[in-house]
Amino acid sequence: MNKVENEQIITAVFSATPEAKARALEVLKGNEIPAPARKVPSGPQLITMGKACELLGCSRTTLWRAVHAGSLQKVELFKNSYRLRLDDVLALANRKEG
Repeated sequence: MNKVENEQIITAVFSATPEAKARALEVLKGNEIPAPARKVPSGPQLITMGKACELLGCSRTTLWRAVHAGSLQKVELFKNSYRLRLDDVLALANRKEG
């Protein structure tokens, strides 16, 4: 490492949050650290397509592609009014991360 890289690392260490410092220390010790737990929203078990896009970080077009590919199953409430199961969306999000 060169001097600039060393200075960047030192600056990052001193400006890091206590949680980030603790995680870094575990990595340096060679310990595996679990991924942060995904916060599960409380509320309805069926969510809108827009909310699903937010949770997955994708566009509506990509979301519909996932529905048509069979990765997600839509629930039709009324004619042309669809929702997705929250558990299905979260499961897909976890597969996407891993």
